[in-house]
Amino acid sequence: MTRHALPAALVGALLLATNAEAQIQRVQAPADGQETTVYALTDARIVVMPGRVMERGTILIRDGRIEAVGPQVAIPADAHRLDMTGHTVYPGLIDVASTLGLPPGGSAGAGDGNNDDAAGVPGLQARRLAADVYRPDDSALDALRAIGVTTVGLAFKGGVLPGRSAALNLGAGDPHLQILRSPVAVQVALEGRRGGYPATLMATQAYLRQAFLDAGHYRLQLQAFARNPSGGPRPVHTAEQQALLPAVSGELAVWIEASRENDLKRMMAFAEEMGLDYVLLGAQEGYRVVDELAAEGRPVIVSLDFPAPGAVTGRAFHSPVTAAPGQAMPRAAADSMITRALHANPATLLGAGIPIALSSHGLFQPADLMDRVRLAMEAGLSADDALGALTLTPARLLGLEAVLGSIEAGKLANLAVLEGDLFAEDAQVRHVFVEGRRFDIPDREPTPAAAPGEVNVSGNWHANISSPMGAFSLQIRLQQEGNRVTGQLTGPMGPAPVQGDVDGAAVRLSSSMAGLTLRIHVTVDDNRMSGTVSSPDFDETIPFTATRTPGGDS
Repeated sequence: MTRHALPAALVGALLLATNAEAQIQRVQAPADGQETTVYALTDARIVVMPGRVMERGTILIRDGRIEAVGPQVAIPADAHRLDMTGHTVYPGLIDVASTLGLPPGGSAGAGDGNNDDAAGVPGLQARRLAADVYRPDDSALDALRAIGVTTVGLAFKGGVLPGRSAALNLGAGDPHLQILRSPVAVQVALEGRRGGYPATLMATQAYLRQAFLDAGHYRLQLQAFARNPSGGPRPVHTAEQQALLPAVSGELAVWIEASRENDLKRMMAFAEEMGLDYVLLGAQEGYRVVDELAAEGRPVIVSLDFPAPGAVTGRAFHSPVTAAPGQAMPRAAADSMITRALHANPATLLGAGIPIALSSHGLFQPADLMDRVRLAMEAGLSADDALGALTLTPARLLGLEAVLGSIEAGKLANLAVLEGDLFAEDAQVRHVFVEGRRFDIPDREPTPAAAPGEVNVSGNWHANISSPMGAFSLQIRLQQEGNRVTGQLTGPMGPAPVQGDVDGAAVRLSSSMAGLTLRIHVTVDDNRMSGTVSSPDFDETIPFTATRTPGGDS
């Protein structure tokens, strides 16, 4: 699609109308007043980019950037030498669509008071900037750096028009000084508003269509007013139209969250109708529409938040009534087949010529990213393709390919230094550099084993619940030490802490989510929980089942 620049007069009018809220795109020197440090990483094995490896070389870092890289680099007297013998240096990984430090997409969240369209309308917050509401937890930052991630794209989860994404480095200090670009894209999703409008799928689609049509009409009004300010009506500005204007003008990409087969088809048709420069986000069932995706030729951000097999489109058609002699039970066989297809989704899309980036989007713990990448590799994704989907392609999607994604002179010194191969389960990240700032990574602590005779519930679980208050799903992240269990539930009202204990195969959990107290009593058989959930807020005791999702600890 051909894109045309806005006339200069229109640009000026727009700047006035939006109170100088312009797109920020900047790359800065190391933050927080740190002293300039010059490092020389010598005798390293250097993975410059996918498919290009230097078996022995030196990387010179100065003022937060890579000054030189090669087998023969002159080392200045002011450089601090680090002997990297036995280590491999990779480009810092990029989690292109992380929910790190963000409120749920359908909630107002902290810091939204300045957005006209955010007040009282969760999920309809097109003007909201992820960079403004970013509240990272130090332990989460440490966990991401510990797997080699040095940059994230921030992307809301859920909502209808949840806001605009951003790109940040994972340095220390004031997070707003780590911003590389904001906004990156306008986000769109199909998660209706519980108890409000739009609630249904049909209403959500209608709302989105009207919102983008209104923004397109607003653009025409601005153009007409710029051509003849004295001869026509003055455009009336709204926060939502101003936020969507760069998207309908082709100046800002639209990230469209869609996971299921039919939603992917719906949103591709919507983007085509509106003439949007778009990227699909999620696409866990992309393998089911691979031909349509290949025909579009658009990049896809593939979430590694694998859904439970029972939630995948067409699940019922994969399970025969009875098992054939000598074969596994129908449910187990069907679930195994679907799980393999989910894990192979990135390789399937790449095999069809579709550019992909890999992301933790939707995962409880973004630091589980590498565990999920390994599952995708076991299902056919090559190491070079995985590295490209975590470096070069994300850098392009964030509009930062000039400064991120590979180890080349002039780029930001975002590096991961490892003992072992990046994708090996026993690999150990020793250091990361974020804009030249060095972070030393401690050895990983082993996961405590359960006491004798007890199950271990550590990992990610997925549950669907039908309650008197309606049907909803829960994602559960549990960590077990001895017989003590802690973790987090995430449901329609956002995240909430959970705690409990294990007694043999019996597990008792409790949580309070938005004032609703949940008590879950289950028994665990391998990767399946079954039991009941109750609450003083309703009289019934409800059947409860949950499945440990791929990549969870067993």
